[in-house]
Amino acid sequence: MEKYDPLERPLEGRIKTLFHEQQMSLVIVDDDPTGTQTAHDVPVLGDWSADAFIHEFNLKTPLFFVLANTRSLPKEAATSRANEIGQNLRKASMITGRKFMIVSRSDSTLRGYFPSEVIALSQSAGIGNMPVFLTPAFFEGGRITENNVHYIMEGEKKIPVAETVFAQDKSFGYVNSDLTKWIEEKSLGSIKQQDVKSLSLEDIHAGVEVISERLNALQPNDIMVINSRSYRDLEMTCLAIHALIKEGKGFNFRTAASFVSAFAGIAAKSWKPKNVSGASKGGLTIVGSYIKKSTSQLELLLEKEGVLPISISVDSIVNDSGTIETYMNVLVEKIEKELKKGIDVVVYTSRELISGANAEESLAIGEKVTSFLVQLVANINFQPAFIIAKGGITSNDIAVKGLGMKRAIVLGQVIPGVPVWELGEETRFPETPYVVFPGNVGDEKSLAQVYDLFIDNKMGG
Repeated sequence: MEKYDPLERPLEGRIKTLFHEQQMSLVIVDDDPTGTQTAHDVPVLGDWSADAFIHEFNLKTPLFFVLANTRSLPKEAATSRANEIGQNLRKASMITGRKFMIVSRSDSTLRGYFPSEVIALSQSAGIGNMPVFLTPAFFEGGRITENNVHYIMEGEKKIPVAETVFAQDKSFGYVNSDLTKWIEEKSLGSIKQQDVKSLSLEDIHAGVEVISERLNALQPNDIMVINSRSYRDLEMTCLAIHALIKEGKGFNFRTAASFVSAFAGIAAKSWKPKNVSGASKGGLTIVGSYIKKSTSQLELLLEKEGVLPISISVDSIVNDSGTIETYMNVLVEKIEKELKKGIDVVVYTSRELISGANAEESLAIGEKVTSFLVQLVANINFQPAFIIAKGGITSNDIAVKGLGMKRAIVLGQVIPGVPVWELGEETRFPETPYVVFPGNVGDEKSLAQVYDLFIDNKMGG
């Protein structure tokens, strides 16, 4: 097969036109807040009420993200939240007359609730029983699919995703890299591997007519794996999907971040800090993610001169509720004092992983730790120069629960795959640049690199 740049976007302009001609809103229901990693100048909602959707539909917003954060919940609660979001979208559409499509955006390393979340969203929104496309591609992070096998690229090396640390996740682990087998595994056998359809790279490279034939042949509730190694592959597929939607066909989607930008014709946009409050204030970095990559990134950040590290004992949070309030107050006082002096503070959870006996217990422990970080931020009354939140669930809850975010704007990407938002006026720290740093993105230098961009700016560099 020919070699070409996986990030090249030859059809972006054409697809953008087709997308806007659809006269509908694309609603990306994000199971953690990192789906914005390939978009810019679009809203992110921390509120999924019918009123919030009515507002966007009345504005005719072409595309917006909804922070469902379902990956942090037990399965039953995640399904319930997906149902509520779907119902509110349906209600808002009926009131405003605005058409919409849903993308269930999840993890490019296959952690999350599937197929239950897609079923709950689509059925409650009144757009169920349509074919579902599974597209976990995230090219900026080296996530590709070929011959139905999902890979993570490390340099030139292709690693089947089931052989990575992500497949050992306590809550969402799996054993299959072949997505047709993974679907059978995740559906507990209710969807058989042989029933899963596939759009191959050969189909895609044969052109739009062949792709259209393959998609047109799908039956209600069929699931199709979309293979892709590049934006060019996805864009070819999106040309066919747009043509079929125009003819009245409907589809549901479970994707990672690259599909959203390919389908809407929006690219990532480099964003660099400008005028970040001068050098008089310190910035705040919070690291909740405990995966190996995050820990390596944290270690390099802590070597930076002028950074004040504050370690938070996970054991104290999980097992010692009696003194937790005092512990919180001491931390808040220390953080505020340093920020006022212009010192950059890095708050991080101690690195030993405390997990439960099963997936639900592990989620509950994670929830307890995240709640502590949220309360910590909610109690800080001095506005930092910037906030960097490391880890998907961490960054979601700090924005929505800790800072009261209802609507933010994606400014762009501070480095590839790492979005930065401008917090809305309703938040506790309006207009503060807020970096959503996914746990599984970048190399070991990336967190320090993002920090340096803010520091160079503060120093007038």
